[in-house]
Amino acid sequence: MIRIAVCDDEVIFAEKVKKIVDKYCTKRQIPFQIDLYQSGKEFIADHVKMMEYHIVFLDINMEEIDGLEAARELRKLCRETYVIFVTAFINYTLEGYKVDAIRYLLKTDKNFEQSMYEGLDTVFQKMQYKPSIREFAFQEGTRKIALEKIIYIESNLHKLTFCIIEDEIVQYTMYETLNHISGMFSGDFVRIHQSYLVNLRYIRKIVGNDLLLLNNLTLPVARSKLKEVRQKVAIYKGVI
Repeated sequence: MIRIAVCDDEVIFAEKVKKIVDKYCTKRQIPFQIDLYQSGKEFIADHVKMMEYHIVFLDINMEEIDGLEAARELRKLCRETYVIFVTAFINYTLEGYKVDAIRYLLKTDKNFEQSMYEGLDTVFQKMQYKPSIREFAFQEGTRKIALEKIIYIESNLHKLTFCIIEDEIVQYTMYETLNHISGMFSGDFVRIHQSYLVNLRYIRKIVGNDLLLLNNLTLPVARSKLKEVRQKVAIYKGVI
C-alpha cells in the first residue's frame, strides 16, 4: 500500500491533485491511500503519521508553516519520503532541492497532469516499492507484518512485546527471546538495551540515557550501548 499526502491550502487544487493521483494509480493497479491537509501546520502535527507517507505533495506558499518549512520538518525525521512541490511560483526551485524534492511542478502549467504523471513515474522507478514482510506467530494469532511498521520490540522474561503501527498503535506478544529473532531485522533497527530493539525511523532524539520516540514514549539506553546508539541514529538521520 502506497501512502500519499497532499498538503495545499487551496482545497480545489488539492482535490485536483488527488484526482490525478487516483487516475494514475488506478490505471497502473497500484494500491494507495491518499490524505489531504489544508496547512503545513496540520501536516506536521502528527510526527508518526507524517513518517508513514511514501510520497508527499506540498504547496510552498501557505500561511504560518509553508511547504518548505514542512519539508524541513519531514526531513528531520525521515529521508525516504519523496517530496514533490506543487506551487504557483517559480522562485523557490533551489530551496526545494535543498530538501531533496524530486520534482517542482507549476500549478499554471498547461500540461500539469502530464507533469504529474512524469513526476510519479520517476518516484515509482526510484522507489521499486517492495515492503519487507515477515510472518509472526503471536499469542494473538499469526500475522504478516511489514518490518517498517514495527516501532520497537520489548523483551521481558522470554516474552516479547511488539509495538506496531496499524490504524493505531497496537501490541502483539510471543514467547521468544530477543537474541533469537534479532537476526531477521535489517540495519534499520538498533539494540539499545538488553530488553529493547528499536526501529531507527521512529526515533526522535536521545536525551541523556533515554531514547525519545516519535509517539513521545521514552525508552532507556544501556550505558554500554549509548555511544553506538548515538552514532547509528546520527548516521540514519544523515547528520554525520
